[in-house]
Amino acid sequence: MDRINFWQEACAALLLCATPIGLPAQILTTLVSFNGTNGDFPGNGALVQGTDGNFYGTTLGSGNGSKGAAGTVFKITPGGELTTLYNFCSKSGCTDGATPYAGLIQASDGNLYGTTFQGGANDSGTVFRITSGGALTTLYSFCSQPGPLGPPFGCADGVSPSVGLIQASDGNLYGTTPSGGATNPIGLGGPNGIGTVFRITLGGTLTTLYSFCSQPQCADGGQPTAGLIQATDGNLYGTTESTAFKLSLEGALTTLYTFCSVDCPLPSGLIQATDGNFYGTTVGGGTSDDGTVFKMTPAGALTTLYSFCSRPGCTDGEGPLTGLIQASDGNFYGTTPLGGGSGVGTVFKITPGGTLTTLYTFSDGSDGASPIAGLLQATDGNFYGTTMGGSFGDATYGGTVFKLTPASSAPAINQSDGILNGASFEAGIVAGSLITIFGIDLSLITDSWSNAIVNGNLPTSLDGVKVSVGGEAAYISYISPTQINALAPNVGTGLVPVTVTNSSGTSSAVTVTVEAVGPAFFRWGNYAVATTQDFSPAVKNGTIPDVTTTPAKPGETIILWGTGFGPTSPAAPVGVETPSGTTYNTANTVTVTVGGTAATVFSAALAPGFAGLYQVAIQIPASLANGDYPVIATVLGAQSPVTTLITVQQ
Repeated sequence: MDRINFWQEACAALLLCATPIGLPAQILTTLVSFNGTNGDFPGNGALVQGTDGNFYGTTLGSGNGSKGAAGTVFKITPGGELTTLYNFCSKSGCTDGATPYAGLIQASDGNLYGTTFQGGANDSGTVFRITSGGALTTLYSFCSQPGPLGPPFGCADGVSPSVGLIQASDGNLYGTTPSGGATNPIGLGGPNGIGTVFRITLGGTLTTLYSFCSQPQCADGGQPTAGLIQATDGNLYGTTESTAFKLSLEGALTTLYTFCSVDCPLPSGLIQATDGNFYGTTVGGGTSDDGTVFKMTPAGALTTLYSFCSRPGCTDGEGPLTGLIQASDGNFYGTTPLGGGSGVGTVFKITPGGTLTTLYTFSDGSDGASPIAGLLQATDGNFYGTTMGGSFGDATYGGTVFKLTPASSAPAINQSDGILNGASFEAGIVAGSLITIFGIDLSLITDSWSNAIVNGNLPTSLDGVKVSVGGEAAYISYISPTQINALAPNVGTGLVPVTVTNSSGTSSAVTVTVEAVGPAFFRWGNYAVATTQDFSPAVKNGTIPDVTTTPAKPGETIILWGTGFGPTSPAAPVGVETPSGTTYNTANTVTVTVGGTAATVFSAALAPGFAGLYQVAIQIPASLANGDYPVIATVLGAQSPVTTLITVQQ
């Protein structure tokens, strides 16, 4: 179970840190039906939600009513208002590109980037940039570099990209082409080769990182028809028509798996899930040769989780063309263009263990048909996607944009360990301190109070989610389907009921003990969150990924951060961020030991500008040698967890 610590709320201010739908969806809303005047036939790329909250995508057909024209870029609001931002082939010779099969990404500069399959200076496809207002710039035209056979044959830089781009951690964009490259295998791909991986800067400088069939017998694969991802190890991962591969940003390729037994052909793109493994689909293969869902470890060990057409009439779907997404509930979601009750496609959910649920079956009517693109889970918790077909009175035109709303049940709090101290995750809560609630269906979406705090006032409702503690409203800090973080209201000690309310109802009450104090320090792993007086981390180096840190020294003054230290003097105001004009010291004496040796405690008070967050300033005992020591706070006889450590190093 992922547990999102309250310390994330303080990270930005202290320059420290890091972060963190349940039931079958049944309600499909068609937002747009394409009709030729607004585009037609959305391609194989999923929608992208921009920072402005709108969705952006592409169609293969035009938005000017001209049959056979070269495609569009469109914007659609969550309410379904569509705007055609650009019609391709607007320039002579289609030098601006044509036929954008792939979807878009929004890069760090705020602009949208994509590819076209055709058009450009050499009619071999392009990479383009487009603003949210529709101003398009062609960054690169493929087949600008001669291939191994020399002019006029070959395209060493690739031909006709058919999938979208990613932006990697170095700020550059990466993508694939299904043909072209610097190799020329006899009988494969003609003079153009069988595909590349490329890097392109935001300014348009393209580098071919890898040309497929560079290894004997093309053991590295060829014709990559899916996009890339960048995994947590920094490498790129992708698939060809027969392999799954890893590629460093410098261009070193490792073949992880070679398809084609019962698990082939044509694997889709990969995703890396929260468990660190990779998941994807294949168009064919499996027990019925109608496609699969698979899991692959980073080392390349592959497991087939599900074979499609395992149910009579293929009601579970056939031939998934695109990959999966992992939603906020931890499950995977995708589409099939065939199968289902009407034979024209489905939306499905599959658990990491391989249990598949068909969420929606398309009917080839106004709801669309043949979803060949993947899904997007938007910030509102709903799923958005496109279909390639759907009747609009003229077979020349087709396609839809749809929203799929997950059905939900009333929230439920875990009975055994559902309500805990927000720092220690131990039983018992303290009035005016941070708490964590675990359960299911607590919220349809994930959100925090960062945009809901107005003039310092804390929200008692966040996206319709409310928490009652002993009949008093708690202040909601973070919500997700399985976890809520909150600030407990000022209620008396003893047993009190806790409930969660959202748009689907109110949970059954779970009883929790409210204690006078319950001190606990927030932690990075096993180590207490500690800073120097200038708020730089005072922790063993390597504790915080990608952050260089220095442990506390003997005799040094540091600040420990926690919750549950009880009432303050003067009493802190309720329901607001702690004001900075007054020091709200703990009403009861706080003592701290480090490795069993008493530390000097200079102050213990609420942190200004936060809520329920205490800062305890201590001096590390000068007598301590280098090492890891338990750091324990005591208030009114109650101790913080003895498993919390601090590193002391001269």
